[in-house]
This record gives sequence, structure tokens and C-alpha cells, in this order.
Amino acid sequence: MKVKCDFCGSMYEDTQNSCPGCGATNTQVRRSTPDQPATVEDLKAWYESKGLPSYETTRFFIGIDYSGPRAFGIYKDPYNGNFVVYKNKDNGSRAVRYEGTDEAYAVNELFMRLKQEIVEQKARNASRGVSPYYSKNGAGRTQRRSVGSGLTKIIATIFVINIIASLSVGALMNRSYHNGVPDQGYYVVDREPYYSMGRSQAYENWAHYNLQSGEWESVGTSSIPAELEKRKTAKKYFWTQGYMQEYDFTDFQTSRLYYEYIYSDGYAAKGYYEYEGNDYYHLDSFDTSSWYYYNDDSWEPVDYDSLPDPLKFEYDARDFYYYPAWDSSTQISDFSETTYYQDYEREQEEVSRSYDDDDDDDDDSWNSYDSSDYSWDSGSDSWDSGSTDWGSDW
Repeated sequence: MKVKCDFCGSMYEDTQNSCPGCGATNTQVRRSTPDQPATVEDLKAWYESKGLPSYETTRFFIGIDYSGPRAFGIYKDPYNGNFVVYKNKDNGSRAVRYEGTDEAYAVNELFMRLKQEIVEQKARNASRGVSPYYSKNGAGRTQRRSVGSGLTKIIATIFVINIIASLSVGALMNRSYHNGVPDQGYYVVDREPYYSMGRSQAYENWAHYNLQSGEWESVGTSSIPAELEKRKTAKKYFWTQGYMQEYDFTDFQTSRLYYEYIYSDGYAAKGYYEYEGNDYYHLDSFDTSSWYYYNDDSWEPVDYDSLPDPLKFEYDARDFYYYPAWDSSTQISDFSETTYYQDYEREQEEVSRSYDDDDDDDDDSWNSYDSSDYSWDSGSDSWDSGSTDWGSDW
């Protein structure tokens, strides 16, 4: 419901903390809506009810003081009882959005950001869904190919069949998981640390911390202690889902192995990189051919095979990533002013319009999204928009 500002007369939503027009405090802010959780536990339940992927995939950690980079989260400080809402940026620093005793307010802050992210992820999935109709042409640029409506319908039919099949298999797998797979998190057996990816990932995804090398190593269910094979017996050895600084082993979710689980080879965040004194720009996080090199006062495409190896994998590339957007202090040209960037933006707009302005009789509903529906269909969508600005405070 909208309220009127007592100072400037602007109308705005009653859930906002202050007037967007003049900045005056909303003394009667409504901290919740009918479908909104008011406690951390309520938020967990809401998250699960929407069928969202694991925290490691969405990067939203509810009830966890997650220490790794690129994360949103909320937790209750055990020492002072305050609720903390935070964002861990790509450089490892933390921006605290809220810290205080108002749980409903804290939950609302993260809840609104989570809903925003869901909408953005669905929008990206919808636009990327037309990728079968595009082919590469040159360094990172795409060119649309015309296809007949008959082929479109065939592809759509195959897509629907695959969705039905994946949902059926998913239901069976989910039932099997709940019948015995250990929960996600850290376990210690005979002083040996282990990490389970739990129900959210493949059953074989276990990791073991090698005390000698100080590294996490991948192990299958055949190589883990018998105590961890079943959820019932593993409970005794469960420590926590999230990492705690006092552990005498490293955080699995900052390890190379974790990044290999989550990201495929070729993924690197969109933005500027510096490697051995040379500047690079990655235009699309999920396109390996969209790399550019700054040379002689201009940007030019660089072939992926010629790209330095450390920039080809997210775990390594993040050490050379220095800004998601141009800053005059970098002393280099703004990539967004190049024709490469402008062509890319134009293509993204065309993709979006192709769904908004579709006048034919084909049913494209299988590739659309509803910004008011926050349920997640993990059988058909991927959580990989790459749109989050991890350099900002929120």
C-alpha cells in the first residue's frame, strides 16, 4: 500500500524505510506483507517452499555467517543477539546492510534482495533461452539466424518432454535423498574433516580435507568412512552447515574444488582484469569468446586460446579481477564506449523484445517468466545470470 510523505507529498510504498523523494524517515514503515517471512526461520521455510537451489548456488546464506566472497546473508550474532544482514563482495570485504535487534526488519532487507535476484535470474534465463537460434560470428558477437515456425515448435516440444522427464527423475531422486543422504555441511570423523554437498548436488559429491597438504580433495561415497554413508549415523559427526573461523581446517566454499563443482571451465565474472601489466575485459560471464585486450589505446578481441590460463577459470581469475565497471582511476579507456559493447547491448535488447513483441501464434510460454512468481523450477532453469554486481555494497 502506498503512503504519502508528510514533508514533500510524494507517494511511495509503506514498506520503504524513507521517502525516495526527499529522504524523510517513514515512521510507520510496514516491515512485512502477507507473504513475507518475519523471522530467520520463516525465511528459511519460504526459501525451501519455492524450490530454490542450494545456498551455494544462489549465494544467499540464511542463518549462516558465511565468510567466503560473493554472498548475501543473514544470521544472529551469538555474542550480542543482534541480527546481521550482509553482503560479501568479490574482493572478500563485507558490507553490512543492517545490524540490530529488529529481526523482522533484518529479514525484510534480505527477503527483498532475494526476490529481486530471483526475478533477474528468471529474466536472464528467458533471454538466454533463445540461444539455439544464434550462432557465433567473430570475437564474441552473435548474429541471429532465421528459423521456421515448424522447427521452433519441434524444439519447444522436445524441451517440454525433457522438462517432464527431468521433473519425474528429480522427484524420485529427491525421495531417495530424503531417505538417507547426509545433510550438507561439515563432518569430522576421527579428527578427519569432510564436507557433504548434501541433497542439493550429486550423491557422489563429498570432499575430504587433507591435513598434510592443507587442501580439500574430492572423494566418492566408496571412500568416505562408513559412519557417513547414511544420514542417520552421520548425524553424530555433523558440525555445522556453514564455516566457522575457529575450525582448524579451511573453508571448503573458498577452495578450488568448490569452484570446480559450481563453475565450469571458462567461467569468469564480467568486468576488467589485469594480468602481468596487461588489461583485459570480459563482456559476458558465460561466453568464453567474449574476451578483449587493451592494446595501443584501443580494445581488440582476443582469442580464448590466446588468453592467459589464469583468466580461464573463475577460481584463478578472481585474483586478477579489479573492477566490474569502468573507473577513471584505472587509467584505461571505458570499454562500454566501444562498438563491441554497444553491439552486445543492442543484441540483448533485441532478445528481450523478441519475447515482449512476439506477434505470431507460437506459444513461447515455456520460455517466459512471471515477475510476481518467485517459485523456482530447477528442472528447466539455471541460476547463472551473472548479473550481480559483486563490487557494490548491495
